[in-house]
Order: sequence, then C-alpha cells, then structure tokens
Amino acid sequence: MTTLVLGGGVSGLLAAWHLQRRGESVEVWEAQDTPGGWVQTLPWEGGYVERGPQGVLVAPGSATERLFRELGLDTRSPGHGARWVGKGGALIPVPAKPPGILTTKLMPLSARLRLLREPFVPVRGPEPEESLSAFVARRMGRGAAEHLLPAMVAGILAAPAERLSVDALPKLRQWEAKGSIFKALKSEPRSELRIPKGGMGALTKALASKVQVRCGIRAERLEREGECWRVTGLGETRIVDRVVLACPAFETARLLGPIAPLSAEALAAMPYTSVRLFHSRHAPLAPLKDGFGFLVHPPEGRGFLGALVPSWMDPACAPEGVMQLRSFVGGAFPTSPELEAWEGVMTALRQWIPALAEASATREEWAERAIPRPELGHRARLAVALGGLSPGLDWVSNARFGPGVRDVVEGLEGWA
Repeated sequence: MTTLVLGGGVSGLLAAWHLQRRGESVEVWEAQDTPGGWVQTLPWEGGYVERGPQGVLVAPGSATERLFRELGLDTRSPGHGARWVGKGGALIPVPAKPPGILTTKLMPLSARLRLLREPFVPVRGPEPEESLSAFVARRMGRGAAEHLLPAMVAGILAAPAERLSVDALPKLRQWEAKGSIFKALKSEPRSELRIPKGGMGALTKALASKVQVRCGIRAERLEREGECWRVTGLGETRIVDRVVLACPAFETARLLGPIAPLSAEALAAMPYTSVRLFHSRHAPLAPLKDGFGFLVHPPEGRGFLGALVPSWMDPACAPEGVMQLRSFVGGAFPTSPELEAWEGVMTALRQWIPALAEASATREEWAERAIPRPELGHRARLAVALGGLSPGLDWVSNARFGPGVRDVVEGLEGWA
C-alpha cells in the first residue's frame, strides 16, 4: 500500500507516522518550507516563541504520553500555577481543583449551588446537536454558561461559546457519556501541562524525522486513475493507492471540488478563526511570573482575550530574569481598532496588571485562519464531508478531531 499525505502539520505527520509503523510506504507533501504547521517553535533573541500551542495536556496512560515515550521526547511540567479570569475590572483566581469552584467569585452563589446538581442530571444522547453554551447550561446551569464558560472558550477557540457546537470540545461529550462531568473528572487520571524540551516544535521535528517529508510542494490537482490516485503539484506527480488529506478544511475543499463536490461544499462551509498574537518581555512581576496567565471575560476585553506567561511554562523561552508574555487579540470577537498595535495591547495589559513594566522587546504574529471554528451544525457538515469521500481518500485535521494537540493525537491513534 502506497500513501501520499498532503499536509505536513501535526495531523499529517502523525497520520504518516502511524501508517508507516503499520508497514505502508508513505510520503508527505508540505506546501511550506518547513513541516510542523502551527506547531512550530521559532527562535527569538536568546529564547523562543511558539507559533501555536504552548504545551499539551498529558494524562498517565494516555495516547499523548505513549506518543512522547515512543518518540523519545523529554518533557517537563511547570506544575499547576495560578490562573485568573479578568472579570468586573479585576483578576479573579481560578480554583486549582474542582471543589474550589463552589467558593469562587467567578459566579454568583446561586450558580455555584446549581453545580451540585450536575452529577444527577440525566445523560442525553448525542442528537440533536447542542451548542456549547446549551450543553453547559443543561449540565451545569445557566450561571456556569454565562459566567464561567465564555472566558475559557475564548482562551481556547477565540470564539463566543454560544456560536459553537459542543463538538468543539470533544471531551465534554465523552465525560457526559460516563454519567457526569464531575464524576468523570474525579475518576480519570489528572492531566497536566507538559512541554517538550526545546518547545512544542520538538514534537513535529521528531515526527518529521521519522517519515519522508518533501517541503515546498503544494498539491494542485487530485484525479482518479483506475484503482489509484494521481496527485500533481509543482511539477511533481505521484500515483498512489491512497491519499490522506491533512490540510485545513478550506484547502481540502479546493482539491476535492472536481471529484467530490458534496464533500468539498461541506468542508468549505467550516469556518476558521484568525488571531493576532503579541509576544513581549518585561521585568518579572509577582505573582504573575509564577502563574499560567489570565483570560478576559468577553466582552470586557473588547477583543483582548488574555495573556499567557510562557516564561513560567518553560524558563528557556526567555533570557534569565525576564518575564515573557503572550497576548491574544481578536478571534471571532469585535475588536477595538487600537488593539491592532502594541501600544493598545500594552494599555489593555495594564488595565488588568497596573504594575506591569514597559516591554523591553516585542514581537507580533498574525495567525491567519489558524483555529477551526466548529459552529452549530458542524457534526452534519463533518458527516457529509467524510461520507462523500471515495475509497482511497480520507481527511484528517483538528477540525475533525478537536482543536488541541491532545485531541488530534487521540483522534489519530483511533483512526490508525
């Protein structure tokens, strides 16, 4: 069996790795000059910045733990540092453990008391599809959906929770299937944030070293040829038994248009979100330098979604004695024009952290269509997209399995 994987991001590299371990002949085409997609670590003046996720959640015995072990990657955990939500003009601590939610100031007392009923809420079948807000309101109460959920979802998917399908966070339905979200969390091994030595890019570099990757080749045409598939791009042609499309939905739709129009239409209808990122370095400021960071409750941030502290997660990302921040702006939220420049972002940071010193260095990144946005109806679009594929074609992506690296790793292990 010969397979061509189109797309050398984490999804494509993982798919190729799994298939190769199964004994198949696999080649990966990546349109960019380097593999990794959004999971890349970029150098920055004595340290680094992440192009995508800062780390990955790992539980003992999980698919992610197995992957790191099999790739021989050393990882570290920064521990469970302090986290905050910017709400009502102040940073409110997020409880470190689930029981702490009963005393948090993030929600009114009535909303906290409603949480106690969650283990007794009946399990509902997967149909009809719910919005993320409706799911949380049904299981945990409307107070949790209004006061707790928005900032958390904005920090993960950069979009309003009421527009998203519950399938945007696959773990939620998996936990409900066990009878209760709280019971599932209590019974499962606790996940912790882990970071490979050298940053998240070490993961995609390790995968790319295990498979054959050709960079700078963008697939231009996909055609059926007997029982095989002909793929052409940049003067290259391959005839293979199978093609695995590991591209974003919009790119996959372009290739499938002439041969699988129903799939292409469904994929083209899957929206993606762009985010503006600002990396900055400051004098250390306790307690922020020893914490994960903070998220802002929409719409208070007017498009400012929050900031992480990468130098707490991995001190190697910044010079010694420097606190590095990573601020997120925009996404699918209305955004104030001043947040398009660093000066406006610094003003927003000082709204929540008045004592923050001026930045000694800054760096801006534009993450265009970086995050899939599984809006309500995503499940039906996904079913049409996959159902319209001919034998020998498949599509793998974080828009299929879930937004996080953990979702992709678990989804692709099951797929393989």
